Amino acid sequence: MTGTSFFSLEKIAEGRSGGTTQAESRIYNERLIVSLIRRHGQLAKTDLTRLTGLAAQTITTIVNRAADNKLLLRLEPLRGRLGQPSVPYALNPKAAYAFGLKVDHRSADVALVNFVGDVMACERTLFDYPTPVEVMKFAKGAIARMCRKHRSIEQDRIAGLGIASPFHQWNLSEEGAVPASRLDAWREIDIRAELDRAFDWPVFLYNDATVSAAAELMFGAGGSRADFLYAYVGHFIGGGLVLDHHLFPGRNKLAGALGDMPVPAPGRKGDRMTPLLRVASLHSLAGKLNDQDNGDEGAGRIWSSPDDWGDLGEPLTAWIDEVSDGLAYAARSAVALLDIDNVVIDGAIPNGVRKEIAKAMRRKLARILVDRPEPFSVIEGTFGHLGPVIGGASIPLLVKYSNDKELLFKE
Repeated sequence: MTGTSFFSLEKIAEGRSGGTTQAESRIYNERLIVSLIRRHGQLAKTDLTRLTGLAAQTITTIVNRAADNKLLLRLEPLRGRLGQPSVPYALNPKAAYAFGLKVDHRSADVALVNFVGDVMACERTLFDYPTPVEVMKFAKGAIARMCRKHRSIEQDRIAGLGIASPFHQWNLSEEGAVPASRLDAWREIDIRAELDRAFDWPVFLYNDATVSAAAELMFGAGGSRADFLYAYVGHFIGGGLVLDHHLFPGRNKLAGALGDMPVPAPGRKGDRMTPLLRVASLHSLAGKLNDQDNGDEGAGRIWSSPDDWGDLGEPLTAWIDEVSDGLAYAARSAVALLDIDNVVIDGAIPNGVRKEIAKAMRRKLARILVDRPEPFSVIEGTFGHLGPVIGGASIPLLVKYSNDKELLFKE
């Protein structure tokens, strides 16, 4: 029997709230403990008792059951303290696995990720413009090859497949991102349902930038941050939002959609505004490169070599300045509205370029946000162009093992 889950938060009818059964509370407490250990790396039962407020006996029962189910590993006791040695527990990397599939305007990736976010296998393919049929053929083949290579993984340890794609909202044609005929194919085929029929585990579909934020929350630099705005610079720019250690997609699954946020237009005097996606995107960088001699070669490199663009010269320098301007403006707006203390910058860009964008943002925000009660941080992301595919894999793990009540009680 195949899974039928769609990673989606339904709107709750006005005036209605959700209650919690005793069984749901038990599951929630189990997942809370797993989530706390994920966030802190390792914790002893005494730490979990202090952090959760649950009774010591309850913590012991839950931790022992999780260890018996191979979710947790019992580490060596910590000696040298007063009283009995403290025994910390950590997540078992082999407790669960998930596949991620990323689809964007020029490429597709498939990755196999373990319970702590290690990439066990990854394959990538390039397209002029992807079609659903091409993507599904690639995904099925890559997953079959990975399963053969990792035969030791038990099938019931695979939590599912998460698809990360910008095509789930069908609003890209007006920017010329995809030819109309190719975009029509994405409107006509439900790729989640098609792949769901092919596998014996649940298949989920979500926005690529939002799940990239989920990867940062579960496995990356955002895990220790209570809240952050996440920005992913790809073909266009997208984002995600984390509040109180939980991914917050929003009622319409659009929270953190930075691309449509108006920012000052580069090089324009006065109050003229433009959507951020026209400034902070690889699409805009490709336009700058195409305006110079031999620009086609440089534009080709930004699509095919996300880890190394070589020397792109003055167009890249100007682009970094415009991207940091736009993102700094967006960050100021997010801080004013949401009272957050962090923004995470990542994308399908080389590490050196990401570092320069982050440095420029820190410089531009230093005086503006200096009076905040807590220091504001601009953090470099962890995964680069692999963010969406690792994020796709994180969704089945979030749904099955997270203490997020919105996800848990919708399942």
